[in-house]
Amino acid sequence: MTLKLRCQDYGFECDFVLEGEKNIALLEKLREHFEEEHGIDYTREVITQMIINRGHSLESIRKE
Repeated sequence: MTLKLRCQDYGFECDFVLEGEKNIALLEKLREHFEEEHGIDYTREVITQMIINRGHSLESIRKE
């Protein structure tokens, strides 16, 4: 199953979009974007919680 992550969904005025298989690698790319483009160094756990808060289950994004 794929996941589409939009930076705008997390409160930024930014057109960055990631789309791919639900997995930790995709979340890591979002974390890297937040750090590089917005100067915010979120942990993987915080990113995971943000995704869960958007309605995705923890089990669906745990796959490596």
